[in-house]
Amino acid sequence: MRASILRLLGAAALMLPAAPPLAAVQARELGIELVGNAGVVLSDGVTSLLVDLPYESGAFGYQRYDPAGLRPAGEVVAVITHHHRDHFAPDLFLPHAAWRVIGPPTAVAAVPAGRLVPGDSVAVGAFQVVAIRTPHTDDHRSYRIRWRGRVLHFTGDTEDPAALLAGPRLDLLFLTPWLACALADAGRAPASARTILYHR
Repeated sequence: MRASILRLLGAAALMLPAAPPLAAVQARELGIELVGNAGVVLSDGVTSLLVDLPYESGAFGYQRYDPAGLRPAGEVVAVITHHHRDHFAPDLFLPHAAWRVIGPPTAVAAVPAGRLVPGDSVAVGAFQVVAIRTPHTDDHRSYRIRWRGRVLHFTGDTEDPAALLAGPRLDLLFLTPWLACALADAGRAPASARTILYHR
């Protein structure tokens, strides 16, 4: 079952407006939906990023969801941290012919080259997606995603907080419980306005 949609709108709790000034035709809000595990949908209505989606429902005993329920708007790009099936299932991605993917080589090996978005720093609509190599699998990535002046960070499954602590102040951080524990053990805290624990 999906978690509730979090709307990032303004100054209230979990609100994230686009940085001014905005042209009238630009999206004024970013919708964020925590689907399950580390799967998050970011959408401004023009472009949707599927962070660690689609994954295999229930893989390794983690959260179940209905992959058929994913109905992202506009241009769709999956942003994948690593190849484990609780983060990405190519067989669920491939039938969506218009979707493209960003991810490390082991995660996207089964995806045709024409559907890959190459590079570690790419623009997708109003989003700037920056891949950060972090320990977990041999080619695991965390991602820093900018949208209209706001900065979001997705840790993926890394156990090492070094890249997170070296980064800029964040508007929103998606953090695993085990990385939160590693930060607490080190007596460190990332600079983030809001933090959401995911992959529980």
